[in-house]
Amino acid sequence: MDIDIEKIRQWFVFTVSVVACVAGVIFWVQTSSDAKMQRIKEDISELRSDVKSIQEDNREIIRIIGKLEGLIDK
Repeated sequence: MDIDIEKIRQWFVFTVSVVACVAGVIFWVQTSSDAKMQRIKEDISELRSDVKSIQEDNREIIRIIGKLEGLIDK
């Protein structure tokens, strides 16, 4: 059984290359999705504030409509 150092070295380089490639892809996916997630969180925050504002406006509108209905009934 003849051990060929060159073949072992090639397999080692190949294995390290594959591991580095997979690690790079994982890192790239994580960093690219971080920006998207941050943007989505900001959009959700804006939507929540808009919904609160709309709810407050609706309460005011309903209050005014109630007053108008009271005036019409008299």
